[in-house]
Amino acid sequence: MEHAYREDELQGAMIIDSEGYVYGKVEKVNIDEDEIVLLACEDKPDVKTVANMTSLKETLQRGVRTTLGSRLRRIAPEKILSKRIRKEFGLSNNEELSDELYLKYATRMGVSVPYVKAAVERKEQKGTVKLNEIKTIRITVMGRDKETKVTKVILLRKPKEAAFRRIPIQKKAPYRGTDAIKDKLVLDSEGNALGYADSVVLFPGAPGIRVYVSKVSGQVNLRLLTKYLERSGQAHVAALVRKHLMDPEPRRSTVETEELEDFMHLTKVTFMMPEKLIASHRDKEFVAHIPWNFIHKIGDVILLNSTLTDLRSKGCL
Repeated sequence: MEHAYREDELQGAMIIDSEGYVYGKVEKVNIDEDEIVLLACEDKPDVKTVANMTSLKETLQRGVRTTLGSRLRRIAPEKILSKRIRKEFGLSNNEELSDELYLKYATRMGVSVPYVKAAVERKEQKGTVKLNEIKTIRITVMGRDKETKVTKVILLRKPKEAAFRRIPIQKKAPYRGTDAIKDKLVLDSEGNALGYADSVVLFPGAPGIRVYVSKVSGQVNLRLLTKYLERSGQAHVAALVRKHLMDPEPRRSTVETEELEDFMHLTKVTFMMPEKLIASHRDKEFVAHIPWNFIHKIGDVILLNSTLTDLRSKGCL
């Protein structure tokens, strides 16, 4: 039986036509007495004036007056600033400081807020989609471990966006190079997401594509971490970090954030870690090699002509 979804579950879903082109995203569902339609919107590039938070924070830190005690304990200016902002607004030491609080603090202190032009996206109404235009609806969760990505897809029966852009209908998927398909979302015939196209590959006698899923991992530089802990008056914690995370492997320079959480649990210590100490990177995990004859259409996304079950039975996954 076909899956069913609530209105709120469909918000933000990509609406993809039969040629693989994105018509828009679901903004809301309108239910009238005689008709139900999905209202579609699309993101348009725009330019907006926003506060330059990096520059503002640097300005506020330069204005921090340090005491002899703080200099002897080597307390960083950003820590002193954070403490003063929390005190100004009556916050506890564990509460996060939002950009809005920095802006309010700057106003109270009479510090001018610098502004910059930033690229943003604005929503624009696109049109409507009737229920009988929909072929299938799928919500797929991709990823590994703690990092997942929810992909919501609504496949249409007709080339709605292709007609809007006046793109000719493909009789079959033509061969394309890696540059033309790289990082496009790959969907099976039912709208389930496999991952993203990485490159064109060659089978004996035929081309195909390699598909990957992306995994985000966070790593912490151990040298910078111990230095930060010592400067913030937590030398005993820095010593524990060296003992448990650095000494067993003298050449080790980074640690995964998950392992750092395990370390805190083991040693019964906790500390707030600045975002700048965490370096995030994306790892690609290859999940499939798809022969070209399994590709149905290539548009903004790649549509396959087989289901995940069929692909597994034929050894593609």
